[in-house]
Amino acid sequence: MAVVVVEEVPGGNQSIYEQVGARVMPEGQLPEGCAVHIAGPTDGGWRVISVWDAEEQYQQFLNEKLIPAFQEVAGEEGPTPKIAVHPVHTHITA
Repeated sequence: MAVVVVEEVPGGNQSIYEQVGARVMPEGQLPEGCAVHIAGPTDGGWRVISVWDAEEQYQQFLNEKLIPAFQEVAGEEGPTPKIAVHPVHTHITA
């Protein structure tokens, strides 16, 4: 089942996002199973919203690629992402 993932990173910023993105999405290529990726600033941080074909694919990406890349860029003391995963009921694109 498809899921939408909302990652809120209090204290995050464009620099961290771009450095992590270069590691986990080389040349802007979405990871396998990711259909949509949207990112931008929030008041006091950064938000990433993505749609995945299955939660298992996101969890594998999170554990094997995203967390290690984020820790490499931001360090152990860097901002901690807050992650929410929800089922997708409808996904319509142009």
